Amino acid sequence: MTINPILINIPEKIETSNLILQIPKAGDGAELHKAISDGYEDYVKWLAWPSTLPTAEAVEIECRNHRAEFILRSCIRFIITEKKSGTIIGRCAFPPLQVMWSIPQFGISYFIRRSARRHGYATEAAHALSVLAFRVLEAKKVEIYCDAENETSQKIPHRLGYFLECTKKGGWPRTDNKLADIQTYAIFSQDQLPKWPVRW
Repeated sequence: MTINPILINIPEKIETSNLILQIPKAGDGAELHKAISDGYEDYVKWLAWPSTLPTAEAVEIECRNHRAEFILRSCIRFIITEKKSGTIIGRCAFPPLQVMWSIPQFGISYFIRRSARRHGYATEAAHALSVLAFRVLEAKKVEIYCDAENETSQKIPHRLGYFLECTKKGGWPRTDNKLADIQTYAIFSQDQLPKWPVRW
């Protein structure tokens, strides 16, 4: 029988070598808004985000809603903070549309602000969520979706031991009104992941 996800004790804080992942809370909106603003056009292009940048107030409201959603397990998101600087650099999540508690199976999404890219932070955050999915959520399968033309993002699942399972034609709309081809990368065991430090 599938356990009610509310009964699963999911950590609110995860630490890796360079990052702290925490559930959003009241007061995080202003700093997260800065991270979202830094490279927002990339998220519109690759992640099908709305074309208009949200306000700092809207992001603050999101943070408060996301905390409530975490308690209900309707959406599990973490804010990514760089340990050394204490700066919020992005966010990662198990998006609701990619969660199947009955299996259980989870997808992972992430973004890193432009000024903090090329340091392996997205890979490190995705690794932490992969470990969390297998170790705490008892996942049978974890997935990462990438736009087929986003070569930078594709490197992340490759580094983590995921394999390309399929390519879906017309995954989501692009700003040029064309449909993106979406690659699905999958992994089925924590043993396939790198042995990097993750603790909570």
